[in-house]
Amino acid sequence: MSIKERLSYVIEDKILAELLGEQNFSTKESAILELVKNAYDANASRVEVVLNKTNRGNCLVISDNGEGMGESAIKTSWMHVGKTSRGYESKVSNRVYAGAKGIGRFALARLGEEIELYSKKDGESGVLWKTNWEKAVIEKEQNMVKKGTTIYINKLRDKWSKRSMNPLVSYLSKVYNDTAMKIVISFDGEEQVVPKLWMNPKIGENYVSSLKLNYDAEQQILNYKIELDEFNETVRDQMGIEYENEVRAEINVNDNLKQQIKELLFEMEVDKNLEIDSIDNEVTKALQTLGNFTAEFYFSLSVMTQKDYEWYQYKHKSLSNRYDPGIILYRNAFSIDSFEGRKDWLRLSKRAASSTAAASHPTGKWRIRANQLAGYVVIDKENNNMIKDLSNRQGIVENLHFMVFNLVILSGLSEFEMYRQNIIRQINAYQKSLEEGIHSEQKDRKEADLIVENLEKNHENVHKLSREDVGIVISEFKRKESENEYIKREKDEIEKSAKYEVQLLNVLATSHLKIISLGHEIHNDRNNIGAVPRDLEAAVRALDIWEDLCDDSLPMHKNIPELLVSLGVNTEKILTLTDSILAETEKQNFENKEHDIETIMISIVDSWRQQYKWVAIEIEILGDKKIMISYDQLFVIFNNLILNSVQQNDKMQSLVINIKLIRVDSIIRIEYQDNGKGLDKKYHANPKKILEVHESNRDKGHGLGMWIVNNTIIKLRGEIETITGHNGFTLSGFIKVEGDSYGKHN
Repeated sequence: MSIKERLSYVIEDKILAELLGEQNFSTKESAILELVKNAYDANASRVEVVLNKTNRGNCLVISDNGEGMGESAIKTSWMHVGKTSRGYESKVSNRVYAGAKGIGRFALARLGEEIELYSKKDGESGVLWKTNWEKAVIEKEQNMVKKGTTIYINKLRDKWSKRSMNPLVSYLSKVYNDTAMKIVISFDGEEQVVPKLWMNPKIGENYVSSLKLNYDAEQQILNYKIELDEFNETVRDQMGIEYENEVRAEINVNDNLKQQIKELLFEMEVDKNLEIDSIDNEVTKALQTLGNFTAEFYFSLSVMTQKDYEWYQYKHKSLSNRYDPGIILYRNAFSIDSFEGRKDWLRLSKRAASSTAAASHPTGKWRIRANQLAGYVVIDKENNNMIKDLSNRQGIVENLHFMVFNLVILSGLSEFEMYRQNIIRQINAYQKSLEEGIHSEQKDRKEADLIVENLEKNHENVHKLSREDVGIVISEFKRKESENEYIKREKDEIEKSAKYEVQLLNVLATSHLKIISLGHEIHNDRNNIGAVPRDLEAAVRALDIWEDLCDDSLPMHKNIPELLVSLGVNTEKILTLTDSILAETEKQNFENKEHDIETIMISIVDSWRQQYKWVAIEIEILGDKKIMISYDQLFVIFNNLILNSVQQNDKMQSLVINIKLIRVDSIIRIEYQDNGKGLDKKYHANPKKILEVHESNRDKGHGLGMWIVNNTIIKLRGEIETITGHNGFTLSGFIKVEGDSYGKHN
């Protein structure tokens, strides 16, 4: 019988030092941080990093007044790679331990070639541990009296000087988020205490608006608090725009994010055959096991022109000590490696690039830019243990929980974006109406024109001008200057708006062109396609087996007569759809001309009635039915409204839609209603959120339908006034179709 012998790997000290030290820490500052963490875990109240100049060159000295180590700890723990004796938190100080993997000591190898470590634990003799990374030795050090650890690092691998001090202080102020331990940096006799970056943030000095988040995992509720100090009081007092400087509310993230999390689950190859209740349980499980966390974000504009400063009535043109942009992710007292603000881990830049609308855009969704936001998120080593570090210490494993974590944070950020954008939109609308009023006034224009005309005829007439004449000319000059500025702003706004809308609609237009191309092919072969079901039936009947096939006991997939009937019905649907698509894209549909609104509405709803027998659509039109409008505008509004009702209620046996249009002068009031299930729960608190771009609660929904409705109505100088969705879905609003309306002049 053979005897089994247990074997252990033997690794050269130098190889360990290279792999876990030199190659494991990307910067000298990150290596210093690891040694600061060791001091924190040793319950030190003070740690010092000192650069000394010696005969042998520069020497880094790192000392702390922590618990220290004795000979036994050096031999059994310090020299045992990958072993950590620490659990979750210290029983002495209640600090949550920063170390976990037992390899942080190799940060010393990243910093220098020769190490001398002096350490003493209460009740034990002091020890000296030395290494040159080829071999390590230990000896007693009887001269040590006070507990703690002091490390001398010689033959430094990096260049250290007084100029290294500020970057190190700045780095440590970002990555250390606690006050339990003081960190002191001393270079060339100059001493700095590392400040806590987020200590006493001041609104109007470090930022202009803030967002605080508190996530309750058990209830799946995200509580948020918005604080604003961005606008002058004139916005409320003179413009009459109502908003609060402080807002507190909550989001049911299960309702709000359910669809997005389901898509994540399917992308990660969760069983797609799960029952609805089961997949809902998976969503709840992911949100609950994510764990509680908190976050604070600080917003301010990176640049601001004088014109914008005046137009939007901003309170602060610049900040005396603006926070540097970047979001830091802390696990308890220390940031996670590479998540100390340099990395855009929330993907704010990508998010903003996908929705480029300015905050003033009437329908586009404004997104915060990465350079406008600073702040931090705090997770816990135990409570958020599903958010895991990469094995190479350079970030986070992007698993399901990390993705859900991001979604929860961004849902809170979206609330801030919508709140601020609503204020900006109102300010912009007010200023535009004010400017339009000023430039429509005719006062002094004719007098100024006559004065200028007389001067052009004879320049000597300048001597005959009265003080009043000069005032009139100056006033008109200023008015024209203001008008030019207004026109330029309008032009810029239109260009930005057009760029944003084209970006969104080009994708749909490209897809639609493909559909039209295929539609033409189907239309050209219409007769042959339509005849296929009939020809198949005739061919089968000719075989004299038709009666045998008409057996009601056969399952549907084997019942050839029933399959042929179904094929005929579906073929007719495809041909009807093709005809409808081609008819809708005819050139004349985009021309602005006089229409009978009743004729347009009947043509729109008839195509739905033909294709969706389970949908009943009733139309009521009151008032003058002749209007100047482009057919496509009404088509876009009502087709998308009907499509939304059909898609949201596709499980119903029957659906009733009522459309009422009331014409009063140049206004057409719209009242739309269906008897379906209404809005998803996530929209009950804020129904108008469905008008935001890319907002959808359906699988793979693009979220553009209701945005297109709203965008078209606004282009027609109208507005969606109310939306409700508790008992069915209702929407009311208006458009303008005469006078100076968009419909008549564009």
